Amino acid sequence: MTKTILKIFFITSLIMLLTACNENNQNDKFTPKLKKPDSGKTRELGLIGLWHNADNDPIPAMKIGYAYSEELHDYEKALEWYKYADSMIPLGENSYFACYALQKLKRYDEAISWCQKAIDLKWDKALSLIGTIYEDSKDYDSAIKYYKLSFEKLKDGLSANNLGYLYSTKVINYEKAEEWYKKAISQNHYSSYSSFATFYHDDKKDDVKASAYSIALIDTKYTKSSVLKVLQDEWNIPNETIKKGYELQLTSDDFPLKYKGKLNLE
Repeated sequence: MTKTILKIFFITSLIMLLTACNENNQNDKFTPKLKKPDSGKTRELGLIGLWHNADNDPIPAMKIGYAYSEELHDYEKALEWYKYADSMIPLGENSYFACYALQKLKRYDEAISWCQKAIDLKWDKALSLIGTIYEDSKDYDSAIKYYKLSFEKLKDGLSANNLGYLYSTKVINYEKAEEWYKKAISQNHYSSYSSFATFYHDDKKDDVKASAYSIALIDTKYTKSSVLKVLQDEWNIPNETIKKGYELQLTSDDFPLKYKGKLNLE
């Protein structure tokens, strides 16, 4: 789930970047220090025009890199284009994209280097990504450091959710796990409800709260039937406990989301 959210975050950032750069840098020309990659599959992708425009402009180069990354999942070729774009001008955004490609390739040391470059260039969105890379490489202390920095600067629910997950599964501290899951929920990070529900069921053995955080998600990203299937069939929670969870999410201020419909439990 964390990686899916991160991918959405990455795509949204790219769209924002390309829009801004097209508005601000459309007349700028740059001299690349690296040889332009060959046209490869740009014609197949419908991007041959961008290939011609990438001689002295990093924006078409980043668009081509993105197409290789997200449409073809060819992260090596995407990285080649990101490095080429970076050779024209060192942008934090471009370093961030290179970091993402390297993470997908599991080349963590290189990824960290590019993410650090992005951070040095004031691209704060890289703080959460570098935290994820440290988490992937099992350096949990560093992951916690960067997730906290990311939350401090951006108040992003993703980093808070990742901290909750780390404290509940890797660096066991249930008090801190609860603290960070609640912070994620306070930032309307809806995926944290399901993470929090799993935490209460698996770790705290509190099925009232597990039910409450699950039920609050009904009619958002989950249907009532799918939530009840998890609670009743997978977690084997009795209906009376589920009803208590339903009432809790209705009456407690800990739930910005509330499901007010009927559960129709026997």
